[in-house]
Amino acid sequence: MPNELTIVAPRLCISQKTVNVFLLSIVYALFVVFFPWELVSRGGFPDFQNYIDNFTYYYTRGVSQFGEYRLDSIAEYFFREALWFELVRWLTSLTGDAAIALRIISFFILFIWGLFLFKRVGYGVALLFLFNPFFIDVAMSGIRNGLAGVLFIVGLLTQSRALRGTFFLFAASIHTSLLVLVVLYYCAKYSGKYFKGDLLLASGIGIAILVGLMPTIGGEIIYSLTGDRRVSLGQATRWTGGSLQMASLWIILLCMQCMSGRVYVKQNIFVIALIAWYLAMNVFIPWSYRIWATFLPVIAIAVMNLPLQKRQIFIYLYSGYTALQYLYWTKLFYYWYPT
Repeated sequence: MPNELTIVAPRLCISQKTVNVFLLSIVYALFVVFFPWELVSRGGFPDFQNYIDNFTYYYTRGVSQFGEYRLDSIAEYFFREALWFELVRWLTSLTGDAAIALRIISFFILFIWGLFLFKRVGYGVALLFLFNPFFIDVAMSGIRNGLAGVLFIVGLLTQSRALRGTFFLFAASIHTSLLVLVVLYYCAKYSGKYFKGDLLLASGIGIAILVGLMPTIGGEIIYSLTGDRRVSLGQATRWTGGSLQMASLWIILLCMQCMSGRVYVKQNIFVIALIAWYLAMNVFIPWSYRIWATFLPVIAIAVMNLPLQKRQIFIYLYSGYTALQYLYWTKLFYYWYPT
């Protein structure tokens, strides 16, 4: 009997954990997107409603927002965050509803962050960070911050320098504050090659504080270079500042990181700089909390890299911190915080 030619198709090997992470990320994203937060959140999602009004206005008239501005240079077009407006306008024209378009982006943000964390830490720890109320606020209301943050992290995970730079460019085209993260990333990367120990730590924190002060005391300089009108917001809110109570946990984390040894500092200098940037901004600008909220999944990885005792202490502190945040953020204990 002649031998039969048997063609064996190559098997695609996908681990069970990968499947579980993928499905869990979908469930998590769908739950957050469809949960009736209006019954829970005392402040609602005002940015979301503003986005709806804005993009509905331009969609119904069939024009681009950029038609109302005179853009004198490519730099100004870039700093007007063209990618964000054109993306949402395109999704709105595709779905016929700005709210649906924005919720598609919310789902994407939540799904990517779910994939990122569920794959790297335990499911319980991942959910503890993913259900932080201010993280949910970024994904469901401060959507532009969330989308820019997601693209930035995707860039961090890529191996190609050119592709990484492209994602960084996309992120900054959605929210120009991401340019600060790009500066911090490359400063941290190259500082790690030339500095060690305390010098590396001081350089990372020092650069973060410097760029944190720029939108407040350096607003006019930034405006003259970029033409970005929104830098005036920093001038208007210069001395109002953010919440010291909210910042207290991140001060503790920064201190723990600084005392975790040279190896930890070298491996996590970017996150250390990120937290220092937030703390510098918090002195002047109330909405600076979106810095840590947007990058909470990345901070979670740095937390899990802490030495065991410090990690355990911080997780306990963070759990209590999150519970207190919910007391303020939700209507469940409305009588504690009457309007």
